[in-house]
Amino acid sequence: MKRLHRSFTIVPAIVILIAGCSSTPKDASAASSTGSGSTAAAPEGTGSGSGSAGAAAYVSATPLSNQLTTATITDPSLGNITAATLTIPAGWKLQGIEMISACTFQPWPVFRTYSPDGLMQYRIEPVIGWQWHPNARGALNSGCANISGQISAAAFLQYYLGTMQGGVHVVGTMPVASAYSQWAQGLAAQKNQANSRVPAAMQVQNTGDTAALRIEVVNGSFVVEERLRAVVECSMNNDRSTAMSNALYGGTCWARVDVLTAPQGRLDALVALVDSNNLPHGVNTPQWMQAALARQQKQGAQALAALTAQEKQESQMLYQQFQQIMQRSQQEHAAFMQQQESQFESAMNNANASMNAQSTAASDWVDYALDQQTVAGPNGTAKVSSAYSQTWTDGSQWYQTNNPNSNPNGVLKGNWTLTTKVHGNGQPE
Repeated sequence: MKRLHRSFTIVPAIVILIAGCSSTPKDASAASSTGSGSTAAAPEGTGSGSGSAGAAAYVSATPLSNQLTTATITDPSLGNITAATLTIPAGWKLQGIEMISACTFQPWPVFRTYSPDGLMQYRIEPVIGWQWHPNARGALNSGCANISGQISAAAFLQYYLGTMQGGVHVVGTMPVASAYSQWAQGLAAQKNQANSRVPAAMQVQNTGDTAALRIEVVNGSFVVEERLRAVVECSMNNDRSTAMSNALYGGTCWARVDVLTAPQGRLDALVALVDSNNLPHGVNTPQWMQAALARQQKQGAQALAALTAQEKQESQMLYQQFQQIMQRSQQEHAAFMQQQESQFESAMNNANASMNAQSTAASDWVDYALDQQTVAGPNGTAKVSSAYSQTWTDGSQWYQTNNPNSNPNGVLKGNWTLTTKVHGNGQPE
């Protein structure tokens, strides 16, 4: 956070949760049945797949679901107003709040979501901030980490490991999904674009960096795997050419760590689910946005009112410029968020189309292997023999023939309807 002259502190813009960029296809199970002859046959049933348990005794037999659901968190500092909707794996529980981060004064979601058996979880830790202004007069914000400069996300993870209780075994680095890296870099680029319009003495350079580690920790009587992923955003002022820029010389940073926990052998599947869906794919509520913005403006006005008369005129001008920058920044961020949401929807549609194509091909192969075909009638689909080109149904029985002119109506009892051949998964051909 930047320091203005003596005691005026700029209140940062409220934080917006990032939208997701992709999705994970759902599992598909193939149906199987026996074919019918030329006489009437009852519709066949469908089979189902089954998940296998992990080798270790403490691993739940319940497979990791690719289904997703949503849950909400509140902001206690604003009367427990619903702050955001988060996307989590279906069946998981969520505990979390929106909270003001020490040192940065920005609101951030802090939560943990965990599987029904409690062996898998995803949590986002409170944001850690720090700042260094060697020429600033007066005390810096309380609650800041003891870090005196810009560091990389990889270096911050080493700092974070030193705060963990108990033994930690570092297995090695892990890749960071491109969507997450692009989000971090996009935040810095957006701030740099807005920053180019402020007075030279106030201009800062913004950077964004990400890194991830695979570690092993002891949980009770067994060892679990964890992925620690960090994002570090910094704003630095390296200009010392004027008295004001010299006073502002230094920088501020914040870092956020999210943690995935799973039994040994299950972490990679959890990472794939989280990263491919860019979870938690958070969306702030309009009510919270309005309340948080109003609080930000009130805090800025209070900080301005606390200045001495001698400083007030200059700081008033700077504060007005800051407000203008924040308004433009919020508009640009809204456009950025809309673009991210569009990309997420596009990725969802592409993934569903790809999965449908795979499911269609697999189901057709099952029909071929079992000498059957799938037909659709008034009462849904059914599996019948593939030896015939015409299939009629009265709703409970089936009549098959290779004669295209054959019609059981008036010959057999009941009202018969000609069915339509479809793919094995029920999709139209």
